[in-house]
Amino acid sequence: MIMIKYLIPSLFLIWSISSDSSVEFSDQFDGKRALKHIQNQVEFGPRILSNPEVKKQTLDYIEKHLTPLATRITRQSFSINGLEGVNLWATFVRNQKNGNQNRLMLGAHWDTRPISEKESDHNKQSQPTLGANDGASGVAVLLELARIFALNPPPIIVDLIFFDLEDMGNIDGLKFAIGSDQFVKKNSFYRPSGGVILDMVCDKNLEIPKELYSKSKAKNLMDRIWRIAEKQNAEAFLKKDGTFISDDHLPFLKVGIPVVDLIHYPFPEYWHTTRDTLDKCSSDSLEAVGKVVASLVYD
Repeated sequence: MIMIKYLIPSLFLIWSISSDSSVEFSDQFDGKRALKHIQNQVEFGPRILSNPEVKKQTLDYIEKHLTPLATRITRQSFSINGLEGVNLWATFVRNQKNGNQNRLMLGAHWDTRPISEKESDHNKQSQPTLGANDGASGVAVLLELARIFALNPPPIIVDLIFFDLEDMGNIDGLKFAIGSDQFVKKNSFYRPSGGVILDMVCDKNLEIPKELYSKSKAKNLMDRIWRIAEKQNAEAFLKKDGTFISDDHLPFLKVGIPVVDLIHYPFPEYWHTTRDTLDKCSSDSLEAVGKVVASLVYD
């Protein structure tokens, strides 16, 4: 099922954009606002299939934030192996008459891990994670970016896509990145110039090396991101290589769309445990990542 909402920006926003074009837009990213978005998601509880009310609250929260900001919003429901998921797609278009604009996809998964298999306490391994970092942090960055895009319409088309069922991998034979895989299959027409996935980007000691699938298939875009990070002294963006990671970028890479995965690695010690909580998150880390991505959009 596909649901689309078309939205009209206010005259005030249009006026404010034209009157202050010299603003360095990336500096408007507020890490404290992003951290609040993490807090709100975590307070709902684990965003898992067995908590349908929590999933509804979370998706409604994301959509409510985006509704006054985006040009249009689309909910895309999907079903696979008896699992029901929903991807949310928000688009920001500066000039709807210009069909030749470059297009950038920014994505994150909004679900959380239904088990905590990395817990040393076997009694906790069947419990779900809260996913403050693994899930909520990427969503938080996208929601704060949406605020900036509404105030300062980007020179390109930007899509914010919130993927469901990313974190079901290795459970009952399932793979990771189910939602993004379904998105790519259902939207074969969709061919952005490139994209960025944000996953686990709030740790107080954030380290983002060069993920190797991204480096292999999206090197030009990755180099551009790292040049921006170096210019901004964003120390979390390491110059060294990481490893090959299964994440929401892979379905896009498989069809030839260059997408870079920005992800903390090595994974923090609380990854896929019940300890993935708000206290692990830093507004400074969120702000550093958000400013780099914002600069990528406006560069």
